[in-house]
Amino acid sequence: MSSTEAAPRHGVGSFGLSCWRGAPAAMTVAHRHDDLEFNLSPDPLEYLVDGRTVRIPPRTLALFWAARPHRLVTDASRGHVSWLTVPLGTALGWSLAGGLVPRLLTGAVLMIPERPGLGLDGLVGVWAAELAAGGEARRAATAEIEGFARRAALAAEAGADGAASVAAGATRPDVASMAAWISEHAAEDLRIDDVARHAHLAPQYAMTVFRRALGITIGEYLAQCRVARAQHLLLTTDLPVPDVGHAAGFRSQSQFYARFRERCGEPPAAYRRRLRP
Repeated sequence: MSSTEAAPRHGVGSFGLSCWRGAPAAMTVAHRHDDLEFNLSPDPLEYLVDGRTVRIPPRTLALFWAARPHRLVTDASRGHVSWLTVPLGTALGWSLAGGLVPRLLTGAVLMIPERPGLGLDGLVGVWAAELAAGGEARRAATAEIEGFARRAALAAEAGADGAASVAAGATRPDVASMAAWISEHAAEDLRIDDVARHAHLAPQYAMTVFRRALGITIGEYLAQCRVARAQHLLLTTDLPVPDVGHAAGFRSQSQFYARFRERCGEPPAAYRRRLRP
């Protein structure tokens, strides 16, 4: 996401079809929104995505599904990063090549070296103005953004993307380890003691350093991971909705529906119907 930690502007859970260019500060809170996120920076960036440290080289187009809990660690306040968000439902309607969206739904972070047609820097200013203008200008920008996404999908299909690097970075290694472990085991009946034991920390200390590093509690992070897992299952399987909640780690249907609606703005069944017409 961008420099702010504000809630998504275009409805609960999504930033809508948006783009901008600016100098972001390091995010203090891990968050999520139901969009495909593209970004390009002249300088290297470092994210924490599902607890994995992901380093994006300079002049490299990065693409991931932002419903996965993520946080920009790098302080890029002296640079200018270009951003594009495409709502997941819009991207699904485009039927992008190479199974791009299914790959992103599994947590892949794709990286494509900048090339003609994928230079986001020179495009976002025009697109942002046209999207805001509405009418025919917005339709033109939307068509161009679709073409951009299609070129990115073709480049990824051709093998231009690189695997996300995983290494210790600016985030405390014990916090990154806890976040990754929570993401991996989110479907299980986790307790604070289990998470703390994994990092060889006392429970109270584990909760303190986790919140200090990611800006949210362990419980909130676990809920984010479970909702992302439920979204994935709703879109990629035919499991009945109650079974989706259980498979994602929710131990009661009421908790599942409440958490899902809080973070996605609609019930699970409506989410599935909207994105799988």
